[in-house]
Amino acid sequence: MPSKLLRNQLLRNHYSIPETILQELVAPNSVSLGPLASGGLSGAQVWHCQSPHGPVALRCWPAAHPSRERLGEIHAAMFAARQHGVPFVPAITLNRHGGSFTSDGRHLWEVTQWMPGTADYLAAPSSQRLQAALRALGTLHRTWQASPQPLTQRGLSPTVVERRQKLEHCLQQLPHWARLPLGESSHHGLAIQTMQHLAAHGPQLLPQLASSRDQPVALHFVLRDVWSDHVLFTDDRVTGIIDFGAARIDEPATDVARLLGSLEPLDQRRWLFGWEAYRAVNPHVELDRVRLLDRVGTLLSAVQWLQWLVLQPRAFNAPANRLVERWQRLLRRLDLDSK
Repeated sequence: MPSKLLRNQLLRNHYSIPETILQELVAPNSVSLGPLASGGLSGAQVWHCQSPHGPVALRCWPAAHPSRERLGEIHAAMFAARQHGVPFVPAITLNRHGGSFTSDGRHLWEVTQWMPGTADYLAAPSSQRLQAALRALGTLHRTWQASPQPLTQRGLSPTVVERRQKLEHCLQQLPHWARLPLGESSHHGLAIQTMQHLAAHGPQLLPQLASSRDQPVALHFVLRDVWSDHVLFTDDRVTGIIDFGAARIDEPATDVARLLGSLEPLDQRRWLFGWEAYRAVNPHVELDRVRLLDRVGTLLSAVQWLQWLVLQPRAFNAPANRLVERWQRLLRRLDLDSK
């Protein structure tokens, strides 16, 4: 067996982990480098490593995001959750200078606890798991609500403002998209279906967003990208919520809509059951706002896949069939909403 030093050297050469990261973050914490794991669609790279305190994740964030300021805010929110006894938020390992992340000059790197469990709700759904997921989210929201400034405030919802702007832009672009020669695309049917839903639902949702936009709401740190792949279960318990890269101050209804729509996209009865589980922990979120953000988010997510896979194709580090399945699942939700 090669020595730990040699093994780390081999892995460093293979994956081009900068010397700065090894010296400032890896070595001081006695992290033994492990295999490269999937970083998801965000463009991050994640290594599954070991440390004296257990398994950890070495993450290299994309150069474009998050910024140093944003990552500092995210880590502050994660620290606050851990200090309030929330066990399913990953603990952060500090670098040799006591900072929560390290820069190599282009990318930001961090080491966090590798959370136990599996993101397998869709493969093994149950009422117990649904309740556990929404209660966990409610617990995290209540923790951040109780945190001091600058984690909490009151004002207009950034999500509502942004989604109204995005929906308005998509509706303006729809006539142009409809004239494109999509017949050459392998996703022609999905593209047409998506544009039909945009034309049918977009004009109805736009004034609802405009009305909600001007209503001040309680704002605090939220995840914004909490969905089925980011909630880890061990049996029926939530043992990890991962990937905080999109987190920021926003309205909590954003998270509730995102999580419920991903866990129970097709069963309205179970969707409401999950909502009741969340509301039992955190009653300060309005159902009407969750419903609206769920509907708008589903529509705009389908349009996003239209753009990413057809109109302005992007390369993803994921199997093409998985991407198409996510698009199809969104369209099935929109089909149900149309009936």
